[in-house]
Amino acid sequence: MTHDLPTKPSRRALIASVLLGSLLLSACQSSQISSDIQLQFDELQAQSQGAFIPSSWLGQFNDPQLSALVRTALTDNFSLKEARARISAAREQATIAGAPLWPTLDLNTSGQRTKSVNGPSANTTNTYNDSRSVDISLAWELDLWGKLSDSSQAAEYRFQAQQAQFGAARLALTGEVSGAWFLLLANQHLSEVFDERVDNLQANLDILNNNYRQGINSALDVYLASSDLASEQSNRSAQKNATQAAVRSLQLLLGHYPSGRLNDLLEKEQPLPPLPRLEQILPTGISAQVVSQRFDVQASFLELQAGDRDLAAAHKARFPSFTLTGRVGDSSEELKDLLDQGNLAWNLLGNLTQPLFAGGRLKASEAKTRAELRQKEQQYLGALYTAFDEVENGLAKETALREQYQHLTSARAHAQAAEQIAFEQYRQGLQDYTSVLEAQRRAFSAQNNLINIQNDLLQNRVSLYLALGGEAQTPAAEGSAPSVKTAE
Repeated sequence: MTHDLPTKPSRRALIASVLLGSLLLSACQSSQISSDIQLQFDELQAQSQGAFIPSSWLGQFNDPQLSALVRTALTDNFSLKEARARISAAREQATIAGAPLWPTLDLNTSGQRTKSVNGPSANTTNTYNDSRSVDISLAWELDLWGKLSDSSQAAEYRFQAQQAQFGAARLALTGEVSGAWFLLLANQHLSEVFDERVDNLQANLDILNNNYRQGINSALDVYLASSDLASEQSNRSAQKNATQAAVRSLQLLLGHYPSGRLNDLLEKEQPLPPLPRLEQILPTGISAQVVSQRFDVQASFLELQAGDRDLAAAHKARFPSFTLTGRVGDSSEELKDLLDQGNLAWNLLGNLTQPLFAGGRLKASEAKTRAELRQKEQQYLGALYTAFDEVENGLAKETALREQYQHLTSARAHAQAAEQIAFEQYRQGLQDYTSVLEAQRRAFSAQNNLINIQNDLLQNRVSLYLALGGEAQTPAAEGSAPSVKTAE
């Protein structure tokens, strides 16, 4: 009796199996994102779960016209329309990148008719030959190492990043419209203050001219009053121009022609909206960690993940590719005989391609993609820490502006009282006109400063909401505002 002994694998087969195994291991490349960055992102995501993120904050201003302007901008703004188009392009690019994972099937048909002339010129005959063919070809690259999947996943990440960037653009546009609206209201009120100031100075000048004719006042008082009137008239003109510029800026955000006409946006006088107290909107001890939920931070990390998949695809491009190709076809003189099972011809071919030499192109492409990944890591860190900075600055500035507002409110009350006393004393001959002018100047300056600080408070509140992320308004809350206490 004989026994068949197991044969030893040949050295060539052993080497081939070792090489194939090493290729498989090296091709299955894990994420190349820095472990510190990935750990930091995961920790931020965990800390932000359940954290307060402001939503429907537009309603906190209790300004129906502002809400209407925002809705118009979200529909008609040119930049936002461009962002919508970028999302569509990214969606189609994701489809394109995923297409190589599937076989391609092509159909090719052709028809030809030829004419032959036979016999002598005196007695020729014409022969016509018809030829028709049809081919169906199939090609499919097998995704052995996951290279095609990585390219498809990179495109999907970029599509998601575009969606996040669109959310950031919507939120930023809401903030820009809100800021432009508050600036317009502030400029409108400043224009009214300048009008009142010029009217008062004109009335004072008329009184002084009348008193001068009666010998009560000196010419110096008349010259001082005339100089102040001319200066404030100039300032009023500059303020009206600033108001028109604010109107144009808002109209441009709305996607409207920048006519600069105030009546196109504001038919009647409207005060600056009262500002809700911060502690009623944001919980005490709010953490800046919530910025990980911001659209722009999310978009930056998605771009980082896309770069990571690009690197994996560039690495795997240096390994063999295996493609299956097949063809089924037929040709015939008669159309009815096409695709006759007895005449069909077919072939099936497997093609294995291994890059051997490309002048260093594949290696350089991988190194370039790796460097781009490191760039995206730093871009993500920059976006993240910029977000932290915006939150911290917004919270600190809110406190400082509140203190300024209280002091300026007191300063305005004192300046207005001093203005009244100075003018009464001047009429009684107890003060010269220079004291009256100084008191009026201080009262006017205090009123201007108070309007400007109110605008600063509103602008900073919008910036703080944007820094914390979240939606500006929801369909349920749109057009209505919660009942909150406002600042005194």
